[in-house]
Amino acid sequence: MTDHELPPLAIIIDPRATLADTVADALRKRGYEVFVAQTHSGATRAALDHAQVDFLVAAVPAPGEDRSGAYLQVARESNPSLRTIVMLSDPDEDASDAPIGAIKLLKPFTIDELDAAIEQSLALTF
Repeated sequence: MTDHELPPLAIIIDPRATLADTVADALRKRGYEVFVAQTHSGATRAALDHAQVDFLVAAVPAPGEDRSGAYLQVARESNPSLRTIVMLSDPDEDASDAPIGAIKLLKPFTIDELDAAIEQSLALTF
């Protein structure tokens, strides 16, 4: 990365700070700048403030929100290859509306499972 290049940006959506911090640490280790939002609407505002979002890790659905905006469509429009991990609390949760290539990760998960999901997402080609 040159002095003028910005690091890739990851947005994490989860209302639980401890979980969001764990995910943020895993992405920072891979060179990402990280923005954490408790809601999808908060993440959308952050996405609009940046030229490109490169990675999304989202609790779906976020507590107290419906699914609208869950996959940062606004960010996906400027970066169709946006890497996405969907964190689900319920194994029966319908995630059929998730973007193509989204990796599903069932909570609770270990750091090893998180790392594997990140690596799996990064290995995808679009």
